[in-house]
Amino acid sequence: MAEQHEEEVQISCSFVTKLPAELRVPSAPIAVPANLTRYGLSQIINHLLALDPARPFDFLIDGELLRLSLAKHLLDRHISTEAVLEIEYVPAVLPPTPKEEHPHEDWVSAIAGLASSSGSKSSGEEGPLLASGSYDGVVRLWRDGECSCSFTAHKGPIQAAVAVPSRGGEGPLLLTAGNDGAVRLWRGVAAAAAGGAAPEAAVLLKGHTDTVQGAAVAPDGNLCATGGWDSRLLLWRCGDAALAAAEAAVDEEEVEAAAAGKKKRKVANGLAVAQHVEAPRSELAGHSQCVSGAAWPTAGTLVSASWDHSVRLWDVEAATATDTFNHNKAVHCVGAAPGGAGLVAFGGAERALRVWDPRMRSGEGLAVKACSSHAGWISAVAWHPSSAHHVATASHDGTAKLWDLRTSIPLHTLEGHTDKVLSAAWVAPDQLATGGADCKLRVAEVSIGGQ
Repeated sequence: MAEQHEEEVQISCSFVTKLPAELRVPSAPIAVPANLTRYGLSQIINHLLALDPARPFDFLIDGELLRLSLAKHLLDRHISTEAVLEIEYVPAVLPPTPKEEHPHEDWVSAIAGLASSSGSKSSGEEGPLLASGSYDGVVRLWRDGECSCSFTAHKGPIQAAVAVPSRGGEGPLLLTAGNDGAVRLWRGVAAAAAGGAAPEAAVLLKGHTDTVQGAAVAPDGNLCATGGWDSRLLLWRCGDAALAAAEAAVDEEEVEAAAAGKKKRKVANGLAVAQHVEAPRSELAGHSQCVSGAAWPTAGTLVSASWDHSVRLWDVEAATATDTFNHNKAVHCVGAAPGGAGLVAFGGAERALRVWDPRMRSGEGLAVKACSSHAGWISAVAWHPSSAHHVATASHDGTAKLWDLRTSIPLHTLEGHTDKVLSAAWVAPDQLATGGADCKLRVAEVSIGGQ
């Protein structure tokens, strides 16, 4: 009887969208059955727009994605069915399509997408360049399904790999960190992928006394942060600023050598073979256990995660924590919404992805919500580079999941790994790469659509 009653109820709806004019329906309210789900609503939009072929849409009510029938959604949220209901429609995210799978010699523990500064494809319409780091200490460069170059970056497992933007003509730099306590800045990565000489370790960031677990780079590339098992969160000069310092050091050494009548040191690509050593610029003190992850959403804001159960927001300029969320589990990874949207997503020694809105104060609502679906610990969080809503997670349950944070239910689950998934990264706006303890790098095509 309840279902029959729900079918009989009509709800007056006004459909709105931010999509282009050709995808906008008339805003005049229309009556729809209360038992419709997002699939039925999508059929209505397709009919009104006379789309052929049909396109799938998702629907937002008060900023939340519809995942129940209209009637159940409104009832659960105490929204009146008497007034006109405004519903926003957006393109639905289709299931990811597996694209590539590449075996490695050891666990794939770090991935970075090395997009050009413009974000567009290079000449010849080549695919995105990505770097994978593994427990054998080797970085491998991949493009269009082929490994174009591999080189030993660390003595032991690599735990972090991050692309570093550069204004130079040679393309992005690569920052790597590992169990050997070293952090290295590599140049010549794009040239190496094109068949040139192997990348050069231009700068060594020296200061950690144990495994370096996480790293993040400022939006302009000239600063980076690293965290490790020594419980330290360190800030460093990075990118073009670090390269300029390295080149200046080489020039100074050559002048001193010439004045002393000594033979010049051999150089490669304008830098001395012996890499320039950088000391930390500063330390952000506060964590009491391993600093396991970091994210740098805006120039002045850094986010860090730690096994001490906390996630912290930092004012980089003042070198002080501006906010802290104290959890009850070790936190293994963290991501932050791009462009200063404010949201922070983190995961760790539990099955739920947590989403924290630091802008929400006590008494104003739930500042942290749980998105539960994984069956194991969460090992990586990768925020989409241009969406404030879409996040990918990797888990010890052998899967990766794609989320729209406007609902607590995952959009899709990516399967294919046969062991723990250890790393995840967007290597292009439409490509998600994952790596795991099954010694495989997998790449899937994911279309977020104009969201």
